[in-house]
Parts: sequence; C-alpha cells; structure tokens
Amino acid sequence: MKTNLKMNDVSKTEFLNDVAEEMAKLLKKPLPAVMVMLDDCPMCMNRSEDTVVFSEFRYVLPREFADNKSGFLKQFADTMLLVIQKHTKVDPYRIYMQFTEMDRQSAWRYTE
Repeated sequence: MKTNLKMNDVSKTEFLNDVAEEMAKLLKKPLPAVMVMLDDCPMCMNRSEDTVVFSEFRYVLPREFADNKSGFLKQFADTMLLVIQKHTKVDPYRIYMQFTEMDRQSAWRYTE
C-alpha cells in the first residue's frame, strides 16, 4: 500500500495489523503467511495532495470461492475499503485497489 498520509508509528502498526488480520480471514491463511507493506510517499490525484491510498493485493483464491470469484473480490474490496477508511479517513473516491490472483500451483504456500 502507498499513501501520502503521514502516520505515526503506532497508527501505522495498528493499520498494518488490521489489514493483515482481515486478509488472513478472507484468504483462509494463517496470519504468519500474510505480508503487508505501507509506504508513505508524495502522491497527487486530480492536482490535489489530499489523502490518497493505492493498494495492491496479491492473493490465491480460496477454494470455496472457485465458482464465485466476483463474489470473493467484492467481499475483499469491501472489507479492505472499510479498514483503509477506518485508519485514514480518506474519501473512498481517492482509494484505488488492484487485485492480482496468483496461481495456486506456482504460489508460495505456507500451509494448505
């Protein structure tokens, strides 16, 4: 994730922990298998330096969603939107999320 919002160390840690916990639940993965990164950097959108967040999520589709990928992605996006807004108070129109599905056979596996 990248944002132009300046956060103190406690806020960053709480944000990263919340994102990791929600992702672990969504992806049915143990928490030690979830990596979350946050970079603060200059960002501008529509000529404004108001708070903006860009997030890239890489995932292996949980097996129970094999026939409902769009439902899974909606749940994933809705959950991450709530967590991001909770910690940043950013306008939802200034949050961009990119989702990349990893092939189960070629992805690193912590556990099955």
